[in-house]
Amino acid sequence: MSYAAYSQAELDRQYDAASTVPSLQIFLDRYSEESDRTRAAFANRRAAYGDGEREWLELFPATQPGAPLFFFVHGGYWRRLSADLLAFVAGPVVRAGGACALLNYPLAPAATLDEIVAAARRGFAWTVANARTELNAAPERIVVGGHSAGGHLAGMIAADTRVALRGVFGLSGLYELEPVRRSNVNDWLQLPDAAAAERNSPLLHLPRAGTPVFAAAGGDESDEFRRQSRAYADACGAAGLAARYLEATGQNHFTIALELADPSSELSGMLAPMLGL
Repeated sequence: MSYAAYSQAELDRQYDAASTVPSLQIFLDRYSEESDRTRAAFANRRAAYGDGEREWLELFPATQPGAPLFFFVHGGYWRRLSADLLAFVAGPVVRAGGACALLNYPLAPAATLDEIVAAARRGFAWTVANARTELNAAPERIVVGGHSAGGHLAGMIAADTRVALRGVFGLSGLYELEPVRRSNVNDWLQLPDAAAAERNSPLLHLPRAGTPVFAAAGGDESDEFRRQSRAYADACGAAGLAARYLEATGQNHFTIALELADPSSELSGMLAPMLGL
């Protein structure tokens, strides 16, 4: 419990991702611009996977049947943002012959984390069931990934699904929720106790045997954000999974996601072979 050595103020600072950059809006504007370009360049549509207002997916089908599929979950600390803002991750994947599905989900505090995780799993189940008809994709060729809180939800999907995944691909994810519960993030996440943190911690609920795992964090992120990804990769490796942790030099919590918009970036270079592209 390395986080236990922090004062409350320092623990709060460790999990305040926005405070590590001069302006969050600069990056959100860039996300929006890149996503608009991606939607203009590739066929896409929305599909509902549940009855809730936020229970939808943004789908970018492959041009040929039987393609690999990147199932991506957006971040926003479980309380903000949406799938359409991160649509830029689909560009290099579709251009290389794959498909992409971006998950939208209900947000805290209106939804509990248990409800958010359940929605994410429903969205993934819908995608698996409709991969061939809606995305030109093969359900046995899926990589589940996400950024920040989306990395957490990707890990929770991977821990639950019976589908043999091609891999788990997490960027700046949150995999151990007890320190998050003890920080001021819990003002909106509202995990009631340690048991709720435990059942929602991917670090304690690993993917099925044989699932490759890649976890990255930016070199300019806080110690705790870097520790979270490293600890998840280490735990997966100790369990016998092929796992790797990468610290992306010069990247912060927000620029690391933008690396997936660039097919020549180091992180895109890690994702492509996992997908088989």
